[in-house]
Amino acid sequence: MALSDLVIPSRPITITQASAEKPEVTIDVFGLTTEDFIYLVDGYKEALGAIFLNNVKESFADPDVSKQVLMSFPGFSAACVACACKQRSAEEYVRSLPFPIQLELLATVFALTFPDGLKKSLEKLLPAILPLLKK
Repeated sequence: MALSDLVIPSRPITITQASAEKPEVTIDVFGLTTEDFIYLVDGYKEALGAIFLNNVKESFADPDVSKQVLMSFPGFSAACVACACKQRSAEEYVRSLPFPIQLELLATVFALTFPDGLKKSLEKLLPAILPLLKK
């Protein structure tokens, strides 16, 4: 087996729009990569630290933390979506999308990046992420 045999997880998301010209658009969403995490640490260290430490320490009754993250850290959320859609330069555009669309995209990013759930995955990443957040 070769590395090229590994499947890069992605999910096509179809967004229904209020536009007669393009009533639906499908976009491929991927999980966040190591380079994406470094990019997010560089631009959103405080937000990433707060999300990371909060979700590692607490067990949320509602397993979908995407809404909480989006409402607390809209810039960070937009950056996550832009990275996961392989369009970092579209971060500002993502910020202008309607709330339900941002929420659907962010939830997909989290599901693909953290398939074991956010809390469990972040616990595993603790030794790698904490040094980055302390720089």
